[in-house]
Amino acid sequence: MRLGVVPLSDFDPLSMMQRLHAEHPDLRFELSSLSSEQILEQLANNRIDLGVSYLERLDNERFESLPFSPTRMGLLYDQRFFFFGEQPLTWQALIELPLGMLTSGMHFRQSIDHNFHSRGLAPRPVLQTDAVHQLLQAVHGGLCCAVMPLNSGLDVLTEDLRMQPIVDAQTLVPLGLIMRRGAPRSALAEACFALYQKSTVTT
Repeated sequence: MRLGVVPLSDFDPLSMMQRLHAEHPDLRFELSSLSSEQILEQLANNRIDLGVSYLERLDNERFESLPFSPTRMGLLYDQRFFFFGEQPLTWQALIELPLGMLTSGMHFRQSIDHNFHSRGLAPRPVLQTDAVHQLLQAVHGGLCCAVMPLNSGLDVLTEDLRMQPIVDAQTLVPLGLIMRRGAPRSALAEACFALYQKSTVTT
């Protein structure tokens, strides 16, 4: 089962893979971190079976999609270096903090920039990187804080990381599960699609 996921998606593929693996114990998974463009290209070329990507400008004649609920944002920080109390943070408060960000070409960064700019704010990040793990290392080391998907689970990677909600913060474009419409189409991809559809109905 070949799955491509955009960086900083709050979709957790693990639970879906666990359920599929329980039903098909011989099933093996290949998980790739790809850009939206790479996901659509590799779906079209049958190099991956499913994609988790932004649904902006999706060709609905070529691809079938299941939209996720909006991705809310929070501030990831290390409690050894920062403390914010219990109240959600405002974008105005974030501008005063040392921020680490993904580079400007990435969808998630564009949503962050939009939230700042629409309020007349201009962030000056102390760190910009195209690698999520480097951003996490910088947060864990106390160099910066970082705006991340609120329900990404990144705050449980170490005991010192925490996630603080941000007021009125969500991505510009919805994420979704994407599968090609035309043949060849993986039976496993169809089963996965149906599994997610069923889970959204029952939750």
